[in-house]
Parts: sequence; structure tokens; C-alpha cells
Amino acid sequence: MINTQWLQTFITLVEVGHFTQTAEKLFMTQPGVSQHIKKLEEQAGTPLLQRYGKRFELTQAGETLYHYGCRQQKEESELFHQLQNDDPYSGECRFACSGSLATFLYPHFLDYQKAHPDLTIKLEAAPNKRIIENLKANEIEVGIVTREVESDDIKQILIGQETLCLVAPSSFAKEDVSLERLQQLGFINHPDGEHYLKQMFTANYNEALHNISSVKIAGYINQLNQILLPVSQGLGFTVLPEKTVSSFPHQNKISVVTTTETVSEELYLITKKHRPLPKRYEYFVGLIKKLF
Repeated sequence: MINTQWLQTFITLVEVGHFTQTAEKLFMTQPGVSQHIKKLEEQAGTPLLQRYGKRFELTQAGETLYHYGCRQQKEESELFHQLQNDDPYSGECRFACSGSLATFLYPHFLDYQKAHPDLTIKLEAAPNKRIIENLKANEIEVGIVTREVESDDIKQILIGQETLCLVAPSSFAKEDVSLERLQQLGFINHPDGEHYLKQMFTANYNEALHNISSVKIAGYINQLNQILLPVSQGLGFTVLPEKTVSSFPHQNKISVVTTTETVSEELYLITKKHRPLPKRYEYFVGLIKKLF
């Protein structure tokens, strides 16, 4: 690695053009300046200056090293500027939450980004486990999960609840939907499907608690906006958050089954306890709390 002090002496010498004046500018002796240049040439393994009298010209290697040093100084200056400048309207913002929440939150995030185009929004739809793992690995800064996290390193704030809906084809609208009827129809599974199904069945069909795996699987889809499509065509039932169900464009083709017990999931906003958020996250955290 190039000695930064020697490199600084060399850059100053090139820009001043005189050994004595360089020494004065750097509060050094002239022999000290010469010694730095000599050591730098030894480290580079080639002459950097072509001396004649009290003057000098840069060699090709000296020219290359000078430009390299200038770039390094500029990059270092920019780095320190970035480190010291916590701009609330610039930089990358990384979030993760469930697919349904991502669909709900993203338009709000984009509205703010349009007003502040130097912000970059990265929003990942993921299950609880991956959200927590990504937060611990510093791949995201803010997550929303549906269960408390058992970790001393994670700060969590309860921000609200998300109601789950049991959704069937529209032909079920006037039926008293039994467990047997649902089993005959079949379940449209998705990444959070079994997790949601277990909660719904536990609350409303106690006898099914240990038999969730016996429910017929009629399909699987990992695209949130497509999950209700097979339901609308009479091919199965599913369980989804209320916000996702209400955004489905073909409401006349689906039916939200009336259940004995309302099932809701608590929503927790999670961040790293010992990793302060940059100022650019303040608006988004406030927005999330307000929306829920």
C-alpha cells in the first residue's frame, strides 16, 4: 500500500513545482521532502521525477501516480462528506414486509419518492423468517412482521393489526360454509397460505387444528395479485389479509365467508436496536405508523 504521507508530499511538490516551497507549505525541511520522494520512488520501483538543476519534470510513472493520488484525495473527500452528511432526502431506503403489506405500502412510498427523486426505494416482499434474517444481516433497515421477535438486538414496535379473510367463490355467498365443504373445494395455497390457514381453522374450526395437512390443496401461486383468480373461477378457497381481498378487481366473483371468530395478526415494525436509522427513514417510519 502506498504511504499516504509520502504521496501527499509528492502531490504537493508537483503542484507547487519547487522543493523549498513545498517544504515551507508542508512545514517540513527540504531534505525531508527529498527523503519522502526517494522513499516513494523506492516503493514504486521506478523514478517519478527527472531532475535538472533546481527544476524537475514528471516521468510517465510520476504522471500516472500524480493522477492516481488526486483521484484518491477526491474520493476520500467525497467519502467524508457522505459520512458527515445525513441527508433526509437522498440515499437508499431498504424495507421488507409481507406481500400484502408491500402492495399496500408501495404506492405511498412512491408518492414520497416522486417529491424527492434522490431517494431510492427498495421494498422486498418476504415471509417473517426471511425479514428477520435480512434485518440481522443488514440487508434491510426496516421490517414489518406478524409476530414478536425473540432477540435482544432487535427493537420492535406494535403498530396495528391485519385482519384475515376466508375467501371462497361467489357461489358460497349464501351458504353456511362447513369445514367439510371447504375440504371438498380445496385450498389455494401461497407463500403465507398455511400460516394463515392454521390461524383461521384454529379460531373457527377447532377440530381441524391437528388436521390442516389433510386439507385438499387445489393449487399454489406465489404472485399476490393472482391468488384470488382461481378462487374467482370456483377452483378453491384461500385465506388472505383484508387489504389484499378488497383490492381484487372482480369482487362479484368472490365471497368473504362469515366466520364465528375474527382472526387478526398483530403487526410489528422492527429495526436493529443498536443501529440508528439515517434521517431519510424518519418519514417512512412515521408514515407506516400513521397508516396502521
